Amino acid sequence: MSLKRYLGLVLSASVFTAAHAADITLALGTEPSTLDPQTAQDGSERAVSRNIFETLLTRTPKGELVPQLATALPRQTGADTWEVTLRPNLKFSDGQALDAAAVAASINRIVDPKTASRQRPFFLGIKRAEAVDAVTVRVHTNGADPALPARLSWLTIVSPSAAADGSLGQKPVGSGPYVLTEWAKGNRIVLSRNPNYWNPSAVGNVDRATYRFVAEPGTRLSGLRAGDFDFITNVLPEDTKRVAKAVTLQGTDLPFVSLNALKGLTRDVRVRQALNYAVDKESLAKDLYGGYATVSHGQLLAPGWFGYDASIQPYPYDPARATELLKAAGVYGKTIDLYAPSGRWLKDKELAETIAAYWEAAGLKVNFRVLAWAEYLEAINKNRVPTEAQISSSHSNQLLDADRTLSAYYAEGGVAAANDNAELKGLIDEARQEADPVKRQALYSKALKLGRDEAYLVFLLEGGEIFGLSKRIDFSPRVDGLIPVKDIRVIE
Repeated sequence: MSLKRYLGLVLSASVFTAAHAADITLALGTEPSTLDPQTAQDGSERAVSRNIFETLLTRTPKGELVPQLATALPRQTGADTWEVTLRPNLKFSDGQALDAAAVAASINRIVDPKTASRQRPFFLGIKRAEAVDAVTVRVHTNGADPALPARLSWLTIVSPSAAADGSLGQKPVGSGPYVLTEWAKGNRIVLSRNPNYWNPSAVGNVDRATYRFVAEPGTRLSGLRAGDFDFITNVLPEDTKRVAKAVTLQGTDLPFVSLNALKGLTRDVRVRQALNYAVDKESLAKDLYGGYATVSHGQLLAPGWFGYDASIQPYPYDPARATELLKAAGVYGKTIDLYAPSGRWLKDKELAETIAAYWEAAGLKVNFRVLAWAEYLEAINKNRVPTEAQISSSHSNQLLDADRTLSAYYAEGGVAAANDNAELKGLIDEARQEADPVKRQALYSKALKLGRDEAYLVFLLEGGEIFGLSKRIDFSPRVDGLIPVKDIRVIE
Protein backbone atom coordinates (compact mmCIF):
# COMPACT_ATOMS: atom_id res chain seq x y z
CA MET A 1 0.00 0.00 0.00
CA SER A 2 1.37 3.41 -0.89
CA LEU A 3 1.80 6.07 1.77
CA LYS A 4 -0.66 8.33 -0.04
CA ARG A 5 -3.33 5.63 -0.16
CA TYR A 6 -2.69 4.65 3.50
CA LEU A 7 -3.07 8.22 4.75
CA GLY A 8 -6.14 8.64 2.56
CA LEU A 9 -7.83 5.62 4.10
CA VAL A 10 -7.01 6.82 7.60
CA LEU A 11 -8.39 10.28 6.82
CA SER A 12 -11.61 9.01 5.24
CA ALA A 13 -12.25 6.61 8.10
CA SER A 14 -11.74 9.31 10.70
CA VAL A 15 -14.08 11.72 8.88
CA PHE A 16 -16.73 9.00 8.60
CA THR A 17 -16.64 8.16 12.31
CA ALA A 18 -15.94 11.56 13.84
CA ALA A 19 -19.62 12.17 14.59
CA HIS A 20 -19.82 9.00 16.68
CA ALA A 21 -17.33 9.64 19.47
CA ALA A 22 -17.44 6.89 22.06
CA ASP A 23 -15.87 5.27 25.11
CA ILE A 24 -14.53 1.71 25.05
CA THR A 25 -13.26 -0.76 27.64
CA LEU A 26 -10.41 -3.16 26.95
CA ALA A 27 -9.48 -6.14 29.14
CA LEU A 28 -5.81 -7.11 29.29
CA GLY A 29 -4.49 -10.24 30.92
CA THR A 30 -1.97 -8.33 33.03
CA GLU A 31 -1.37 -4.82 34.34
CA PRO A 32 1.54 -2.75 32.98
CA SER A 33 4.63 -2.78 35.16
CA THR A 34 5.34 0.84 34.14
CA LEU A 35 4.23 3.36 31.53
CA ASP A 36 7.80 4.40 30.74
CA PRO A 37 8.01 3.02 27.19
CA GLN A 38 11.81 2.90 27.13
CA THR A 39 12.66 0.71 30.10
CA ALA A 40 10.46 -2.40 30.15
CA GLN A 41 9.79 -5.04 27.51
CA ASP A 42 6.27 -5.68 28.70
CA GLY A 43 3.39 -6.36 26.33
CA SER A 44 0.78 -4.85 28.63
CA GLU A 45 2.84 -1.68 29.04
CA ARG A 46 3.12 -1.52 25.27
CA ALA A 47 -0.63 -2.01 24.78
CA VAL A 48 -1.26 1.16 26.78
CA SER A 49 1.79 3.39 26.34
CA ARG A 50 1.97 3.20 22.56
CA ASN A 51 -1.18 5.32 22.54
CA ILE A 52 0.58 8.00 24.61
CA PHE A 53 3.98 7.99 22.91
CA GLU A 54 5.02 8.07 19.27
CA THR A 55 7.99 7.19 17.10
CA LEU A 56 9.82 8.90 14.26
CA LEU A 57 8.58 6.27 11.83
CA THR A 58 5.69 3.86 12.08
CA ARG A 59 4.30 0.91 10.16
CA THR A 60 1.10 0.41 8.27
CA PRO A 61 -0.97 -2.55 9.53
CA LYS A 62 0.73 -4.73 6.91
CA GLY A 63 4.22 -3.62 7.92
CA GLU A 64 5.27 -0.89 5.47
CA LEU A 65 7.53 1.73 7.06
CA VAL A 66 6.08 5.25 6.83
CA PRO A 67 6.91 8.58 8.52
CA GLN A 68 5.21 9.60 11.76
CA LEU A 69 6.99 12.37 13.70
CA ALA A 70 9.51 12.52 10.83
CA THR A 71 8.68 14.04 7.47
CA ALA A 72 10.29 11.19 5.53
CA LEU A 73 12.29 8.02 5.98
CA PRO A 74 15.83 8.62 7.32
CA ARG A 75 18.57 9.31 4.81
CA GLN A 76 22.05 7.86 5.16
CA THR A 77 24.63 10.64 5.00
CA GLY A 78 27.76 8.60 5.66
CA ALA A 79 28.99 5.09 6.31
CA ASP A 80 27.73 5.28 9.89
CA THR A 81 25.51 8.38 10.02
CA TRP A 82 21.86 8.98 9.23
CA GLU A 83 19.75 12.11 9.37
CA VAL A 84 16.05 12.53 10.14
CA THR A 85 13.95 15.63 9.58
CA LEU A 86 11.08 16.27 12.02
CA ARG A 87 7.72 17.82 11.37
CA PRO A 88 7.82 21.46 12.52
CA ASN A 89 6.13 22.77 15.66
CA LEU A 90 5.58 19.41 17.35
CA LYS A 91 4.80 19.45 21.07
CA PHE A 92 4.47 17.00 23.91
CA SER A 93 1.13 16.81 25.69
CA ASP A 94 2.45 19.11 28.43
CA GLY A 95 3.15 21.84 25.86
CA GLN A 96 6.92 21.46 25.73
CA ALA A 97 8.60 21.42 22.34
CA LEU A 98 9.23 18.08 20.66
CA ASP A 99 12.25 19.20 18.68
CA ALA A 100 15.50 17.65 17.53
CA ALA A 101 17.06 18.09 20.97
CA ALA A 102 14.21 16.13 22.57
CA VAL A 103 14.51 13.38 19.97
CA ALA A 104 18.27 13.13 20.44
CA ALA A 105 17.76 12.96 24.21
CA SER A 106 15.28 10.09 23.80
CA ILE A 107 17.64 8.15 21.56
CA ASN A 108 20.61 8.69 23.87
CA ARG A 109 18.57 7.71 26.91
CA ILE A 110 17.48 4.32 25.58
CA VAL A 111 20.95 3.31 24.34
CA ASP A 112 22.67 4.47 27.55
CA PRO A 113 23.63 1.34 29.56
CA LYS A 114 22.73 3.25 32.73
CA THR A 115 19.08 3.24 31.63
CA ALA A 116 19.22 -0.58 31.82
CA SER A 117 16.49 -0.86 29.20
CA ARG A 118 15.09 -4.33 28.58
CA GLN A 119 14.63 -3.13 24.98
CA ARG A 120 18.35 -2.74 24.37
CA PRO A 121 18.46 -5.54 21.71
CA PHE A 122 16.20 -3.37 19.56
CA PHE A 123 18.84 -0.65 19.39
CA LEU A 124 22.31 -2.23 19.44
CA GLY A 125 23.08 -0.66 16.07
CA ILE A 126 22.70 2.88 17.44
CA LYS A 127 25.67 4.62 19.05
CA ARG A 128 24.32 8.10 19.81
CA ALA A 129 22.32 11.01 18.41
CA GLU A 130 22.65 14.79 18.23
CA ALA A 131 20.54 17.73 17.16
CA VAL A 132 21.85 19.48 14.04
CA ASP A 133 19.20 22.18 14.20
CA ALA A 134 15.65 22.47 15.52
CA VAL A 135 14.22 19.87 13.15
CA THR A 136 17.23 17.77 12.11
CA VAL A 137 18.56 14.82 14.08
CA ARG A 138 21.82 13.05 13.23
CA VAL A 139 22.06 9.42 14.35
CA HIS A 140 25.47 7.75 14.61
CA THR A 141 25.45 3.98 14.16
CA ASN A 142 27.83 1.11 14.80
CA GLY A 143 28.73 0.41 11.19
CA ALA A 144 26.25 0.60 8.34
CA ASP A 145 23.28 -0.71 10.39
CA PRO A 146 20.76 -1.38 7.59
CA ALA A 147 18.07 -1.98 10.25
CA LEU A 148 18.23 1.65 11.41
CA PRO A 149 14.88 2.67 9.80
CA ALA A 150 13.18 -0.28 11.49
CA ARG A 151 14.75 0.68 14.81
CA LEU A 152 13.37 4.20 14.52
CA SER A 153 9.88 2.77 14.03
CA TRP A 154 10.10 1.29 17.54
CA LEU A 155 12.11 3.91 19.45
CA THR A 156 9.65 6.01 21.45
CA ILE A 157 10.16 9.73 21.87
CA VAL A 158 9.67 10.81 25.48
CA SER A 159 9.58 14.12 27.29
CA PRO A 160 13.16 14.90 28.42
CA SER A 161 11.96 16.67 31.55
CA ALA A 162 9.67 13.79 32.62
CA ALA A 163 12.47 11.32 31.95
CA ALA A 164 14.93 13.42 33.94
CA ASP A 165 12.77 13.78 37.06
CA GLY A 166 11.84 10.10 37.14
CA SER A 167 8.09 10.62 36.75
CA LEU A 168 7.73 9.07 33.30
CA GLY A 169 6.73 5.61 34.50
CA GLN A 170 3.75 6.88 36.51
CA LYS A 171 2.97 10.16 34.73
CA PRO A 172 3.80 9.54 31.07
CA VAL A 173 4.29 12.58 28.83
CA GLY A 174 4.34 11.89 25.11
CA SER A 175 3.05 13.31 21.84
CA GLY A 176 0.49 10.65 21.00
CA PRO A 177 -3.26 10.83 20.36
CA TYR A 178 -4.16 9.93 23.95
CA VAL A 179 -3.10 11.06 27.43
CA LEU A 180 -3.27 9.33 30.79
CA THR A 181 -6.13 10.62 32.93
CA GLU A 182 -6.23 7.92 35.62
CA TRP A 183 -4.25 4.96 36.88
CA ALA A 184 -5.94 3.20 39.79
CA LYS A 185 -3.32 0.57 40.51
CA GLY A 186 -4.68 -2.95 40.39
CA ASN A 187 -7.96 -1.76 38.89
CA ARG A 188 -7.87 0.34 35.77
CA ILE A 189 -6.03 2.75 33.49
CA VAL A 190 -7.98 5.43 31.64
CA LEU A 191 -6.75 7.23 28.53
CA SER A 192 -8.53 10.23 27.01
CA ARG A 193 -8.14 11.87 23.64
CA ASN A 194 -5.32 14.40 23.50
CA PRO A 195 -7.08 17.68 22.56
CA ASN A 196 -3.84 19.13 21.19
CA TYR A 197 -2.73 16.16 19.13
CA TRP A 198 -0.82 17.27 16.04
CA ASN A 199 -2.61 14.88 13.64
CA PRO A 200 -6.28 14.68 14.70
CA SER A 201 -7.46 13.43 11.30
CA ALA A 202 -5.61 10.15 11.92
CA VAL A 203 -7.61 9.40 15.07
CA GLY A 204 -10.85 7.44 14.96
CA ASN A 205 -13.93 7.98 17.08
CA VAL A 206 -12.78 6.69 20.47
CA ASP A 207 -12.70 9.52 23.00
CA ARG A 208 -11.82 7.46 26.05
CA ALA A 209 -10.29 4.01 26.55
CA THR A 210 -10.46 2.23 29.90
CA TYR A 211 -8.14 -0.72 30.48
CA ARG A 212 -9.06 -3.40 33.01
CA PHE A 213 -6.75 -6.20 34.12
CA VAL A 214 -8.32 -9.65 34.13
CA ALA A 215 -6.02 -12.64 34.43
CA GLU A 216 -8.51 -15.42 33.71
CA PRO A 217 -9.46 -15.96 30.04
CA GLY A 218 -12.91 -17.19 31.07
CA THR A 219 -13.58 -14.02 33.04
CA ARG A 220 -12.50 -11.85 30.13
CA LEU A 221 -14.78 -13.83 27.85
CA SER A 222 -17.73 -13.52 30.22
CA GLY A 223 -17.16 -9.77 30.47
CA LEU A 224 -17.12 -9.43 26.69
CA ARG A 225 -20.30 -11.45 26.28
CA ALA A 226 -21.99 -9.45 29.05
CA GLY A 227 -21.11 -6.12 27.41
CA ASP A 228 -18.69 -5.05 30.14
CA PHE A 229 -15.74 -5.16 27.72
CA ASP A 230 -15.43 -4.20 24.08
CA PHE A 231 -12.00 -5.72 23.40
CA ILE A 232 -10.24 -8.63 25.10
CA THR A 233 -6.85 -10.24 24.60
CA ASN A 234 -5.79 -13.89 24.49
CA VAL A 235 -9.11 -15.46 23.55
CA LEU A 236 -8.76 -19.23 23.86
CA PRO A 237 -8.96 -21.02 20.49
CA GLU A 238 -11.90 -23.07 21.68
CA ASP A 239 -13.79 -19.87 22.56
CA THR A 240 -13.47 -18.06 19.23
CA LYS A 241 -17.02 -19.05 18.22
CA ARG A 242 -18.39 -17.64 21.47
CA VAL A 243 -17.37 -14.04 20.75
CA ALA A 244 -19.04 -11.62 18.38
CA LYS A 245 -15.79 -11.17 16.46
CA ALA A 246 -12.44 -12.94 16.76
CA VAL A 247 -9.40 -11.55 14.92
CA THR A 248 -5.86 -12.86 14.81
CA LEU A 249 -2.65 -12.60 12.82
CA GLN A 250 -0.37 -15.61 12.94
CA GLY A 251 3.37 -15.18 13.40
CA THR A 252 3.25 -12.29 15.86
CA ASP A 253 4.12 -14.41 18.92
CA LEU A 254 6.55 -17.34 19.00
CA PRO A 255 6.42 -19.45 22.18
CA PHE A 256 9.72 -21.15 23.10
CA VAL A 257 11.82 -22.33 26.02
CA SER A 258 15.19 -20.71 26.68
CA LEU A 259 17.79 -23.32 27.69
CA ASN A 260 20.81 -22.54 29.85
CA ALA A 261 23.90 -23.75 28.00
CA LEU A 262 26.21 -22.42 30.72
CA LYS A 263 25.06 -24.25 33.85
CA GLY A 264 23.26 -27.35 35.00
CA LEU A 265 22.11 -30.35 33.00
CA THR A 266 21.65 -28.30 29.84
CA ARG A 267 25.36 -27.47 29.51
CA ASP A 268 25.45 -30.71 27.49
CA VAL A 269 24.21 -30.21 23.93
CA ARG A 270 22.78 -33.73 23.98
CA VAL A 271 20.43 -32.75 26.77
CA ARG A 272 19.32 -29.61 24.94
CA GLN A 273 18.68 -31.62 21.80
CA ALA A 274 16.77 -34.21 23.83
CA LEU A 275 14.49 -31.50 25.21
CA ASN A 276 13.64 -30.55 21.63
CA TYR A 277 13.06 -34.12 20.43
CA ALA A 278 10.84 -34.81 23.45
CA VAL A 279 8.13 -32.29 22.52
CA ASP A 280 5.38 -33.04 20.00
CA LYS A 281 5.00 -29.67 18.32
CA GLU A 282 2.38 -30.86 15.83
CA SER A 283 0.17 -31.92 18.71
CA LEU A 284 0.68 -28.60 20.47
CA ALA A 285 -0.35 -26.68 17.35
CA LYS A 286 -3.39 -28.84 16.69
CA ASP A 287 -4.66 -29.83 20.12
CA LEU A 288 -3.55 -27.07 22.48
CA TYR A 289 -3.85 -24.12 20.07
CA GLY A 290 -6.69 -25.45 17.93
CA GLY A 291 -4.87 -24.80 14.67
CA TYR A 292 -4.07 -21.17 15.56
CA ALA A 293 -0.35 -21.98 15.44
CA THR A 294 2.10 -23.87 13.24
CA VAL A 295 5.35 -25.67 13.98
CA SER A 296 8.42 -23.43 14.13
CA HIS A 297 11.14 -24.06 11.54
CA GLY A 298 13.87 -24.55 14.13
CA GLN A 299 14.41 -20.82 14.66
CA LEU A 300 12.98 -17.97 16.70
CA LEU A 301 11.92 -16.06 13.59
CA ALA A 302 8.65 -15.98 11.66
CA PRO A 303 8.04 -15.78 7.90
CA GLY A 304 8.21 -12.17 6.73
CA TRP A 305 10.94 -11.14 9.17
CA PHE A 306 14.27 -10.35 7.52
CA GLY A 307 16.66 -13.23 8.15
CA TYR A 308 14.04 -15.99 8.28
CA ASP A 309 15.26 -19.21 6.63
CA ALA A 310 12.54 -21.67 5.61
CA SER A 311 15.14 -24.34 4.78
CA ILE A 312 15.91 -24.91 8.47
CA GLN A 313 13.98 -27.93 9.68
CA PRO A 314 12.16 -28.41 13.00
CA TYR A 315 13.30 -31.02 15.47
CA PRO A 316 10.99 -33.97 14.81
CA TYR A 317 9.03 -35.52 17.64
CA ASP A 318 11.19 -38.49 18.61
CA PRO A 319 10.72 -39.44 22.27
CA ALA A 320 12.90 -42.56 21.89
CA ARG A 321 15.77 -40.41 20.60
CA ALA A 322 15.22 -37.97 23.46
CA THR A 323 15.51 -40.75 26.04
CA GLU A 324 18.58 -42.15 24.31
CA LEU A 325 20.33 -38.77 24.44
CA LEU A 326 19.44 -38.22 28.10
CA LYS A 327 20.90 -41.62 28.99
CA ALA A 328 24.03 -40.98 26.91
CA ALA A 329 24.52 -37.67 28.75
CA GLY A 330 24.13 -39.42 32.11
CA VAL A 331 21.17 -37.31 33.24
CA TYR A 332 18.28 -39.76 32.86
CA GLY A 333 16.11 -39.54 35.99
CA LYS A 334 17.66 -36.26 37.16
CA THR A 335 15.76 -33.06 37.98
CA ILE A 336 15.45 -30.00 35.74
CA ASP A 337 13.87 -26.65 36.64
CA LEU A 338 11.26 -25.02 34.38
CA TYR A 339 9.84 -21.56 35.14
CA ALA A 340 6.79 -20.21 33.29
CA PRO A 341 4.40 -17.23 33.42
CA SER A 342 0.64 -17.30 33.71
CA GLY A 343 -1.73 -14.83 32.09
CA ARG A 344 0.61 -13.01 29.71
CA TRP A 345 0.46 -15.08 26.51
CA LEU A 346 -2.14 -17.34 24.99
CA LYS A 347 -2.19 -20.59 27.00
CA ASP A 348 1.25 -19.85 28.45
CA LYS A 349 0.70 -21.88 31.62
CA GLU A 350 -0.90 -24.81 29.80
CA LEU A 351 1.90 -24.87 27.24
CA ALA A 352 4.60 -25.06 29.90
CA GLU A 353 2.68 -27.76 31.78
CA THR A 354 2.50 -29.83 28.61
CA ILE A 355 6.21 -29.37 27.91
CA ALA A 356 7.02 -30.47 31.46
CA ALA A 357 4.94 -33.61 30.89
CA TYR A 358 6.81 -34.39 27.67
CA TRP A 359 10.17 -33.97 29.41
CA GLU A 360 9.10 -36.25 32.23
CA ALA A 361 7.93 -38.86 29.72
CA ALA A 362 11.40 -38.74 28.17
CA GLY A 363 13.02 -39.51 31.53
CA LEU A 364 13.54 -36.33 33.55
CA LYS A 365 12.00 -35.08 36.76
CA VAL A 366 10.71 -31.56 36.24
CA ASN A 367 10.59 -28.99 39.02
CA PHE A 368 7.86 -26.86 37.47
CA ARG A 369 7.20 -23.34 38.77
CA VAL A 370 4.47 -21.12 37.35
CA LEU A 371 4.37 -17.44 38.37
CA ALA A 372 1.82 -14.70 37.84
CA TRP A 373 3.07 -12.27 35.21
CA ALA A 374 4.16 -9.49 37.56
CA GLU A 375 5.98 -12.00 39.77
CA TYR A 376 7.54 -13.65 36.72
CA LEU A 377 8.81 -10.31 35.38
CA GLU A 378 10.28 -9.36 38.74
CA ALA A 379 11.96 -12.76 39.09
CA ILE A 380 13.50 -12.51 35.61
CA ASN A 381 14.53 -8.86 35.83
CA LYS A 382 16.01 -9.18 39.32
CA ASN A 383 17.75 -12.52 38.69
CA ARG A 384 15.61 -14.40 41.19
CA VAL A 385 15.26 -17.44 38.95
CA PRO A 386 17.88 -20.15 39.61
CA THR A 387 20.71 -19.66 37.12
CA GLU A 388 20.48 -23.26 35.87
CA ALA A 389 16.70 -23.03 35.26
CA GLN A 390 15.00 -23.16 31.88
CA ILE A 391 12.59 -20.32 31.05
CA SER A 392 9.31 -20.69 29.16
CA SER A 393 8.44 -17.51 27.27
CA SER A 394 7.16 -16.09 23.99
CA HIS A 395 8.80 -13.76 21.51
CA SER A 396 7.56 -10.99 19.25
CA ASN A 397 9.78 -8.95 16.96
CA GLN A 398 8.30 -5.60 16.02
CA LEU A 399 11.43 -4.66 14.07
CA LEU A 400 10.65 -7.55 11.69
CA ASP A 401 14.43 -7.94 11.50
CA ALA A 402 16.57 -10.82 12.77
CA ASP A 403 18.98 -8.54 14.62
CA ARG A 404 16.51 -7.86 17.41
CA THR A 405 15.86 -11.58 17.95
CA LEU A 406 19.35 -12.95 17.59
CA SER A 407 20.97 -10.18 19.64
CA ALA A 408 18.63 -10.91 22.54
CA TYR A 409 18.22 -14.70 22.46
CA TYR A 410 21.18 -16.14 20.54
CA ALA A 411 24.20 -13.89 21.11
CA GLU A 412 26.47 -14.24 24.12
CA GLY A 413 25.61 -11.45 26.55
CA GLY A 414 22.12 -10.94 25.13
CA VAL A 415 19.44 -10.01 27.66
CA ALA A 416 17.81 -13.44 27.29
CA ALA A 417 20.72 -15.56 26.03
CA ALA A 418 22.57 -18.21 28.05
CA ASN A 419 25.52 -19.39 25.98
CA ASP A 420 29.13 -18.38 25.34
CA ASN A 421 29.37 -19.29 21.66
CA ALA A 422 31.87 -16.77 20.24
CA GLU A 423 31.33 -17.93 16.66
CA LEU A 424 27.58 -17.34 16.92
CA LYS A 425 28.02 -13.89 18.43
CA GLY A 426 30.52 -12.99 15.72
CA LEU A 427 28.04 -13.89 12.97
CA ILE A 428 25.31 -11.81 14.60
CA ASP A 429 27.58 -8.79 15.11
CA GLU A 430 28.84 -9.01 11.53
CA ALA A 431 25.32 -9.25 10.12
CA ARG A 432 24.24 -6.16 12.03
CA GLN A 433 26.74 -4.07 10.08
CA GLU A 434 26.42 -5.77 6.69
CA ALA A 435 24.74 -3.45 4.18
CA ASP A 436 24.40 -6.04 1.38
CA PRO A 437 21.06 -7.83 2.03
CA VAL A 438 22.18 -11.04 0.30
CA LYS A 439 25.35 -11.30 2.37
CA ARG A 440 23.41 -10.32 5.47
CA GLN A 441 20.87 -13.08 4.89
CA ALA A 442 23.67 -15.61 4.44
CA LEU A 443 25.16 -14.62 7.79
CA TYR A 444 21.82 -14.99 9.52
CA SER A 445 21.18 -18.36 7.89
CA LYS A 446 24.51 -19.62 9.18
CA ALA A 447 23.77 -18.25 12.67
CA LEU A 448 20.29 -19.76 12.73
CA LYS A 449 21.55 -23.18 11.69
CA LEU A 450 24.23 -23.04 14.36
CA GLY A 451 21.65 -22.05 16.97
CA ARG A 452 19.37 -24.85 15.84
CA ASP A 453 22.08 -27.51 15.96
CA GLU A 454 23.31 -26.34 19.37
CA ALA A 455 19.69 -26.28 20.57
CA TYR A 456 20.03 -23.14 22.65
CA LEU A 457 16.21 -22.97 22.68
CA VAL A 458 13.35 -25.41 22.52
CA PHE A 459 11.87 -24.27 19.22
CA LEU A 460 8.12 -24.64 19.43
CA LEU A 461 5.54 -22.75 17.40
CA GLU A 462 4.69 -19.78 15.24
CA GLY A 463 1.61 -18.45 16.97
CA GLY A 464 -0.41 -15.29 17.25
CA GLU A 465 -2.62 -13.55 19.75
CA ILE A 466 -6.38 -13.87 19.33
CA PHE A 467 -8.43 -10.76 20.09
CA GLY A 468 -12.13 -10.83 20.91
CA LEU A 469 -14.28 -7.85 19.89
CA SER A 470 -17.82 -6.80 20.70
CA LYS A 471 -20.32 -6.17 17.89
CA ARG A 472 -19.76 -2.42 18.19
CA ILE A 473 -16.01 -2.62 17.53
CA ASP A 474 -14.10 -2.82 14.26
CA PHE A 475 -10.36 -3.53 14.39
CA SER A 476 -7.86 -5.28 12.12
CA PRO A 477 -4.75 -6.87 13.65
CA ARG A 478 -1.31 -5.54 12.74
CA VAL A 479 1.89 -7.40 11.90
CA ASP A 480 3.64 -5.63 14.79
CA GLY A 481 1.01 -6.79 17.29
CA LEU A 482 0.20 -3.27 18.51
CA ILE A 483 -3.31 -2.22 19.56
CA PRO A 484 -3.58 1.48 18.62
CA VAL A 485 -6.80 2.91 20.03
CA LYS A 486 -6.80 5.41 17.17
CA ASP A 487 -7.35 2.46 14.81
CA ILE A 488 -10.31 1.05 16.74
CA ARG A 489 -13.68 2.06 15.28
CA VAL A 490 -16.94 2.12 17.20
CA ILE A 491 -19.58 1.36 14.58
CA GLU A 492 -22.84 1.61 16.52
